[in-house]
Amino acid sequence: SSGSVEIDGIDIMDDAIAYKKKIGYLPEIPPLYSDMTVMEYLEFVCGIKYADTSCIEGILKEVRRTDVKDRLIKNLSKGYRQRVGIAQALIGNPKVIIFDEPTNGLDPKQVVEIRNLVKDLGRDHTVILSTHILSEVQLICDRIIIINQGRLVADEKTEDMEKIMTG
Repeated sequence: SSGSVEIDGIDIMDDAIAYKKKIGYLPEIPPLYSDMTVMEYLEFVCGIKYADTSCIEGILKEVRRTDVKDRLIKNLSKGYRQRVGIAQALIGNPKVIIFDEPTNGLDPKQVVEIRNLVKDLGRDHTVILSTHILSEVQLICDRIIIINQGRLVADEKTEDMEKIMTG
């Protein structure tokens, strides 16, 4: 209800467009247009984010899905659609990426692949992972922050998770 948030020295109240370019977001259910091809959809997202479409090929390589760029999104498996959702979050090379339950509903192989991808992305981006699956947090994250009813209740390194859970 009060305060401010800055990313890279930019406050959303000062320059909302520049601020939003610094953030990538993947909701639990990716906002995909199923009648578009993967390439058409990512080009559309580039337009929304004022990003150059030349980044798409590199992003598809990063999410390991260059093989489906010409397929309709509605013909992709849930795991592939999740990767397209991750790709759209990466458009514009944001500093901060927020993932909400990125492995929800995926088969075990896809869960491992998405976890590894999210962990890899954490090397070049600040990744905020919102999940209720504590084992996922332990496997992916270096730091755990728990917020309850808008209040920060824990901020610890992942290896101190036992302290978080019993404290």
